[in-house]
Amino acid sequence: MSTGAEDECKISCRLEVLPGERVIDKLTSAKVFGFDAVSLPGRFLNSYLDELRKCLGDSPLPLASMSLGFSGSLLSPHESIRKRCRDSFMKLFDICAELGVGCVNAPPVLIQDNPARITEAGTYGSVTEAQDALLLEQLPALGDQAQKRGLLFLLEPVNQYESEYLNTVPHAAKLCETLDHDYIGITCDFFHMQIEELSIPQSLSKAGKRIKHVHVAENTRVEPGPGSLNFVPGFQTLKKIGYNRIIELEPRKLSGPAEKVLPKSVEYLRRLWKLA
Repeated sequence: MSTGAEDECKISCRLEVLPGERVIDKLTSAKVFGFDAVSLPGRFLNSYLDELRKCLGDSPLPLASMSLGFSGSLLSPHESIRKRCRDSFMKLFDICAELGVGCVNAPPVLIQDNPARITEAGTYGSVTEAQDALLLEQLPALGDQAQKRGLLFLLEPVNQYESEYLNTVPHAAKLCETLDHDYIGITCDFFHMQIEELSIPQSLSKAGKRIKHVHVAENTRVEPGPGSLNFVPGFQTLKKIGYNRIIELEPRKLSGPAEKVLPKSVEYLRRLWKLA
């Protein structure tokens, strides 16, 4: 068991699961529940952005990250859609810089949002290699633009049921090693990793310092605590690689009333981090 400052972890909560009629009420709830920051769902950005801008100066907590919010896909077979996606990232980067958000989490292609897929390998050995090449072609410029705004651009591997590409952390780590860009890294999501990784600790260890953000949710994608996912081995590895950034609570739903389950989840995660 480790001791000292490394036993402290910073935890954020996604805005949409926090209770409150107004955005400022949600931000205040996060503070009351013991969170250190709030993270934003880019998919719903238009529904709360104006209100967030107005109350930002009164927020009791900083904003940690933005997930999704871009248009199209960097891996569409159509260049016009890829360009639209790159342009939408520029707008998203500007908004994040304005709001003080530190990173943008981006799965490169999602089945839900992108019906047109790359299905031919062309001159490459596989469809995956063709997608790697296309992504690597676009990422340096995106990383440079993120850097100009003081942001991190983070690749997020997701499970095979949400995307046929970039399902594992080691794959993302290989891309990051090829790029070697200080402002491009990885978001590791424990929910997706439990489906795709044979060993979460080994995968985290392979990615090492490339990991810049972490998502957590239970095996059923509720808040951490009531389910069966064992976070401790992964937390132990995160500590070993020196991870000291935000751990974002990112459930799709809650197991009970927010006022009861979210404070319990914060305490649960802090306890597990200390045990790790």
